[in-house]
Amino acid sequence: MCFAPPARIVDLAPGRATVEREGARFDVSLHLLDRPVAVGDYVAVQAQRYAVAWLSESEAEEARMLYRQIIESIEA
Repeated sequence: MCFAPPARIVDLAPGRATVEREGARFDVSLHLLDRPVAVGDYVAVQAQRYAVAWLSESEAEEARMLYRQIIESIEA
């Protein structure tokens, strides 16, 4: 099973977006999405390369909480 942490879109270019997660910015491909996205939208990102799903703000927050719990359990 893979976990695709959420990131917020901060800039768009054809087929690509700059996203931000936990203060880090990086570029991702949008070619796997089945809907258009806009600056401010959240996407699930795999391998820090591919946006694989659009997320609502509440879905993104829930995923961030789960991600934090996973990290905390690993560090414990």
